[in-house]
Amino acid sequence: MLEELNNYTLSVSAEAPWLLPLCFAMFGACIGSFLNVVIYRLPRGMRVNEPARSFCPDCKKEIPWYLNIPIISWLILRGKSACCKQRISARYCVVETATALIFAAVAWQFSAESLPVQVLLCIWMATMLAVLCIDWEQMVVLPKLTNTAAAVGILTALFAPWLVEPQALSATDGLLWSLCGAGGGYLLLKTVALMGRLLFGRKSKSYDRAQPWQLQQAGDDLELRIGNEVYLWSELFMESSNRVTLRGADISAAKDAEPGDITFTVGTAVLADDSVIDLEEHDSLSGNCTGMSTSKEAMGSGDALIAISIGAVCGWQGVIFALVAGSCVGLLQALITRIGRGEPMPFGPAFIIGAILYLFYGNVLINQYLSSFAY
Repeated sequence: MLEELNNYTLSVSAEAPWLLPLCFAMFGACIGSFLNVVIYRLPRGMRVNEPARSFCPDCKKEIPWYLNIPIISWLILRGKSACCKQRISARYCVVETATALIFAAVAWQFSAESLPVQVLLCIWMATMLAVLCIDWEQMVVLPKLTNTAAAVGILTALFAPWLVEPQALSATDGLLWSLCGAGGGYLLLKTVALMGRLLFGRKSKSYDRAQPWQLQQAGDDLELRIGNEVYLWSELFMESSNRVTLRGADISAAKDAEPGDITFTVGTAVLADDSVIDLEEHDSLSGNCTGMSTSKEAMGSGDALIAISIGAVCGWQGVIFALVAGSCVGLLQALITRIGRGEPMPFGPAFIIGAILYLFYGNVLINQYLSSFAY
């Protein structure tokens, strides 16, 4: 049955090469609509299927099916909800369009492959697109999505082992290379993160005289003031492993303690005598300090999870390609949108774009690069 279906799709592609990509594009637009539900609900702790119907993000009114047609509804409504006339993010239309284009590109680029390979690649790319958008908007990587993408990547390697390793011929080879790619990608990103932390993650400054400091609530965030400088807690602790140390500091919550180094984690303050102060038990903390140092992760731990998903379908060489290409994309993104603004920027979206480029063009670009050294 599956072989007959593959033969049929191959014959259709031969006679009408545009037909299968068109069908995939239409299906991709519908999947993109579902991805918008995933992107909105999962970071908010909601279930994808509860409530079952899509609803307006502003007034929460259910959206009827005839106003929930992918791409078309957003364009007809001019980016506004029909119920409360509030603006709807262009991301909804962009995700649906991007998913349609990606699905069409898969059907076109991999037309010689079996239908299961095309479908699995579409599922992998759709899942990674959800990871990309959530990381872009919330700066968080959800393990349930990256784990799903990794599992789909391993399954894809069974049907198309050459995607993971050009020399792989059997499903067993594909499985082994996929697992090696996932593990290698994780270790590579962890190594890069460690090197980045050692080289760029540690910053230190000293003051000519003791400066007053205060930690207090600022809206939904905490705010650390040292003299005239202000630091937001969410930016200092984008990763739970980050640390902030006030040197030669005293603290209002322990007036009898000798001045010394106070090390802050995201939820505690550890004094020089190793006593611990729970930040949630205090409305504010204050004191004086003679210096400050920070220890930050150069890359988020979520990037390593993304590397597992990429390595599972692209292999270790795909992870390296995606890392280099993603760095170029990230640099371009920083130059265009964020240079000089001091805003944190997730690497995950650029990393995923690099992986998608590899799946479509990676082997061609690598072979051209290697062949240039052969002459």
